[in-house]
Amino acid sequence: MEKESFSEHREQSNSSGLSALNKFNLSDDAANWNVPSEQTGTTSGQDFPSALVSKSVADLHKMRAAPGFIRFFSTVIPFLLFIVLSWQFSLSDVWFYIAGTLAGVFFAATAVTTHDAIHNTLTGIKWFDEISARLVTWPVLWPHGVYSEVHKLHHKMNGVDLRDPERVTFTEAEYNSAHSVVRFFMRHKMVLALFLGGLGMIATHVYRAFGFYSQSRAVRRQLIIDLVGIICVNGIIYVAAAAQGQLLKAFLLYVLVERIGGGILQFRAHIEHYGLSGKRVNFYATQLYTCRNITTNPWMSWLMNGLNFHSIHHAFPKIPFYNLKEATQRVDDVLKQNNAESLPSADGYLRTYIELSRELKLIKS
Repeated sequence: MEKESFSEHREQSNSSGLSALNKFNLSDDAANWNVPSEQTGTTSGQDFPSALVSKSVADLHKMRAAPGFIRFFSTVIPFLLFIVLSWQFSLSDVWFYIAGTLAGVFFAATAVTTHDAIHNTLTGIKWFDEISARLVTWPVLWPHGVYSEVHKLHHKMNGVDLRDPERVTFTEAEYNSAHSVVRFFMRHKMVLALFLGGLGMIATHVYRAFGFYSQSRAVRRQLIIDLVGIICVNGIIYVAAAAQGQLLKAFLLYVLVERIGGGILQFRAHIEHYGLSGKRVNFYATQLYTCRNITTNPWMSWLMNGLNFHSIHHAFPKIPFYNLKEATQRVDDVLKQNNAESLPSADGYLRTYIELSRELKLIKS
């Protein structure tokens, strides 16, 4: 595959260790949402209409609980129904695998709502967003609390710090110094990510969380809470399954949900960020141009809970999912009126996935 370097990654943070974390106000709590002053530096001569962009979506931050409740229960109820349905069939019955696969699809749709819960933009009711996210993710071994802290770090570091724990694009230096086996993984990352699925995401987030373990009390606290929660919830599930003599069935059902649901989540995360990095003229520009919006059909947009409008989500993470489409249209209009660069976009998840898989994309060192 051909390598492509991204020269727009013009400026990176030179600090490391605890001093860099302090610079991002993350040494104690990753939930600090203040924009670092470093992100206001100029890297381009082109003016960006930040004030107009921000003003255009100011009224879209208002939260309403009803859409979040409808979204959550419209996905979790079918997920649970397909779990129960699959349990009725024997392992030799094809309907066990069909129902389990459909459960995996609806698990992915449900798991996306846990992302909104992190930003408290699912229902806006903090206790519900926090508890519902853990009840959904702990049974599949997903450490939601750890993911929450890591994801907040991602929002702070996206485009400006190579330590971004959710960065999916490697640098030239990383590629050149890697072993040949690791280079193979780098060249085929888009494909292999789907194979790694949910377990790959779990391992990656936990591994990267440990990189901030000593600097962030929040990360340390969430690791403990998730570990206890996952052990307790899965202990109940598998003890109950063993009591019915169905331990293997429970395990295979988990595998189906993890493979299908995790693969969909990996698919989304890579497409929306792969190959895009680099600090821009200010915070809003950096976030808007280091994410990719995907034009897709209503079903896929529903499945991704509006995250196909990813640029707006990164620039304005407090805009709820049901307003992301409108916010994207407004920002697009502001950019056109001010002759600013259009937002990165692509047509269709599958088509974009195929195109991005054809070549290795690297961040220029």
